[in-house]
Amino acid sequence: MENFYRGPAILLTGAAQVPVDAALFTEATGPESAWSGTIRPEGTEPLWTELEGDTARLRLADGREGRIAILGSGFGTVEVSGEGPLPAHRS
Repeated sequence: MENFYRGPAILLTGAAQVPVDAALFTEATGPESAWSGTIRPEGTEPLWTELEGDTARLRLADGREGRIAILGSGFGTVEVSGEGPLPAHRS
């Protein structure tokens, strides 16, 4: 199984759907594993500062989703964390 995903994704929070580039990593696999990484908005659309501390969903290009906690936000790279299988994993 892979433990790293790098590629396009959609950040889903409230009514917003923001295209992002995601880099996600986990050291463990399975239903109770934790993972983390970064997302960066594509283009010039910022990830608003009011998102910090919120939870959202991250949808990968093939439709797989994972719930994330947004650890920081702004105009550049944003740290995120998630629980459960890394969205990049196929069972």
